[in-house]
Amino acid sequence: MYKIPEEPVSIKPVGVVVSDFKKVSRQFDYNQESMIYMREDLTRALTGIEYFSHIHVVYFQHRRQDWLEMVGNGSEAEASLTIPFAGEPAYQGVYSTRSPARPSALGYCAVELIKREQNRLYVRGLDAIDGTPVLDVKIYIPHFDAFPLAEIPLNWCKPDEPITTSRFLHWDTINVGLTLGLRTGAKALQVLGINRGEAVRAEVVGGHFFAQGIEGTTGCSPIGGTMILDGANAPMGEWKLRLIGPDNAVEIRLYERMYSEASEVLGLEEEALFASVQKL
Repeated sequence: MYKIPEEPVSIKPVGVVVSDFKKVSRQFDYNQESMIYMREDLTRALTGIEYFSHIHVVYFQHRRQDWLEMVGNGSEAEASLTIPFAGEPAYQGVYSTRSPARPSALGYCAVELIKREQNRLYVRGLDAIDGTPVLDVKIYIPHFDAFPLAEIPLNWCKPDEPITTSRFLHWDTINVGLTLGLRTGAKALQVLGINRGEAVRAEVVGGHFFAQGIEGTTGCSPIGGTMILDGANAPMGEWKLRLIGPDNAVEIRLYERMYSEASEVLGLEEEALFASVQKL
């Protein structure tokens, strides 16, 4: 049995982030520049760091409570283990994300070092908000710190357009939205009494993988111009499909709820899955 120390660790900050990035957000521009103001007594310790193009920055996530509340996870602010996946009705474990609300409250980022002026480090790409306490900086060495062949789940490739996004699927982590789309599309075909490829158009409000599931069952596709996707980032309570057939149409709305995995979606009765099924 391994014993993990339970005593808290006290670390004195070595600096503070000065940035125009002042509000918590899911989005960050990694071309943005900011400054790390280091303690004046550490100025000599920075000697020579300006000859390196990149550095590692370790910081304290002092605004993690605000971020958790923004994503609807505020009740678990002290030790949140799961984070809602952006645009999908599913959770990810916090350690499979770059969440700014980690159980240790430690944040990390590799950044470009633009220049040094005494105890000021001007950097590009630091995803820490203004006022963030900096705990450490360390030089970046490509030979040891870069891994060009490192693998990541394909869902991390998230272009803006569903035509491209729907081609990148990692079943283990992005499966709930797809499965919801499959069941919703199949139900719509059943209500209309038609087969795949016979629908005229699908109007979808929901995530890209939800749209791909509907594409798979109905045959309607953004590539063929027979699918319109609107509100890809809409909350799940607004997700719906309107499928237009040759003679009539149906609109199906989903309940607002989160799912742990695809098997949960597959196992639900339709009454628990669909908020409404209306033939038009």
